[in-house]
Amino acid sequence: MKKTLIAAALLAGFVGTAQAQSVTLYGIVDMGFMNSKQDGQSAVNGLESGIAGSSRFGLRGVEDLGNGLKANFQLESGFKADTGIQSASGQLFDRAAWVGVSGNFGEVRLGRQDTLGFNWFRGAINPFGNAYSQAQSKTVFNVNGVDDRVSNSAFYLSPKFSGFQVGAGYSFNANASETAGNDADNSVYSLGLRYQNGPLLAVLTYEQKNAADQAPGSGVGGSDLKNIQLGATYDFGMAKLHAGYGRLQNSGYKSSAEKENSYLLGVTVPFGAHSVFATYQRNDNANINAGRADKSINGYAIGYNYTLSKRTTIYALFNQYTDVIVRADNKALGDKREIAIGLQHKF
Repeated sequence: MKKTLIAAALLAGFVGTAQAQSVTLYGIVDMGFMNSKQDGQSAVNGLESGIAGSSRFGLRGVEDLGNGLKANFQLESGFKADTGIQSASGQLFDRAAWVGVSGNFGEVRLGRQDTLGFNWFRGAINPFGNAYSQAQSKTVFNVNGVDDRVSNSAFYLSPKFSGFQVGAGYSFNANASETAGNDADNSVYSLGLRYQNGPLLAVLTYEQKNAADQAPGSGVGGSDLKNIQLGATYDFGMAKLHAGYGRLQNSGYKSSAEKENSYLLGVTVPFGAHSVFATYQRNDNANINAGRADKSINGYAIGYNYTLSKRTTIYALFNQYTDVIVRADNKALGDKREIAIGLQHKF
């Protein structure tokens, strides 16, 4: 059934005069069984929400303003399907809350939204994207780095020219509001260039989070986080190959921190309603930046999807990562392994 709604029936207080625009209600409900085992601890078994994709609901809207212009908005909220609580306490629309205008010039968005490194690179280059628990890009790329989503931001996305598209964004403060007398104030720059033509996707992103003038408790300014990511995928039809590289500098606002180098190799093999996908990821120096003797974070993941319909998927997951957690004795790094099976429905 077509999901374009007059949203006043559900959220009259939100949309008011929504009769003049097209508003779509959408979402994901994802639940699965997870068995996880960390070094130094007993295995943990239970139901978890959002393994293959965070459970969420949202509203998208568009209004035709004439002369090729459109007004757009998105409001998106995460929740835990196993308990029904919000993903972010006290933050109704934690995943997205922006309004914008689009036309032949491209699109401008104002509000809370994804950075280009999170959306264009990590969401597209890794076959697991930003989901599937420990198999996601965040385990290795951008560890303790620039925020995945930023508040107080303005973004511009260009039209596509011969397969190329550029994006640029600035957040006055990634997490809260500006502070008087603080010039840097955790502001974020997000820049991206991507090329998509037929089977090839190539992405380059750069982000910088400027430390507050006075780092908390230090009496001195912090060091700016700088993150560059480069990756590509190529779809041969019978298999799709994935490769990515990232370099993060000054993780955790440590001016003397080593640079983190991250790597990814992956493959996706579809066959009918089935698909199998796998990655190997590695990060050098992330543990140094966390103040511990370094052993590279690295590991592999294997996933399986069976598509029951356009909206419903059964999935399975296995992954194993080394030196990704601190052991229970707090004296050494440890490994973590996950096994999961679940069901995801989109609406």
